[in-house]
Amino acid sequence: MTTAARILAFLTLLPCLASCTGSQQMGMPWGSPMQDSTALPDVPYPPRDLAMFDGTNGRLVMWADLTKLVRISGVIVVATPAGSETATAFSEAVREDVESNFQPAVVLDCHADTDACVDHVTTEGRDARRVLVRCPESCDLPAVSRGVRAGMPGTSVTTVLVVQSDARRLRDLDRDRADVIVYTGPARAAKAAATPGNR
Repeated sequence: MTTAARILAFLTLLPCLASCTGSQQMGMPWGSPMQDSTALPDVPYPPRDLAMFDGTNGRLVMWADLTKLVRISGVIVVATPAGSETATAFSEAVREDVESNFQPAVVLDCHADTDACVDHVTTEGRDARRVLVRCPESCDLPAVSRGVRAGMPGTSVTTVLVVQSDARRLRDLDRDRADVIVYTGPARAAKAAATPGNR
């Protein structure tokens, strides 16, 4: 290959080198902190590693996906079962992220009464940048979402239902109960037992 051909080949690849960094494939790289390593940790970081699925089509949802939903939603409704430490920790992690990134944020606690919950959200959360609503698992999340959107036109609502289960995929009985279904079972094994091949 001649020098001129090499220069021409380099100039042809130059636009690709400038634009083919892979950052577009990651969606919004500035939404996640810089990592020290590309390796997955042996021990995950609960509660942000719980099994999460799209409530309609069963697609796997990661914490980064949930964060993007929070970013584009004015109201986030999280329903958790009573007495579950994992569900409570998950709800607290969502609260921490909302309050640290979207001030002024309002955190509201509701009961299972849909109408009362909608009234509470539409009156108390009208001027907030983000509203996080926490309610029991028995709450009718689709009805709350419809009511909030009717009472606050133009507001997008994301519903998250936390369920005590070790399910590894979206169960049929949980389909369409919320935008995101979270199962409290472990996301992956903590660490594989030592074998002759990995010692």
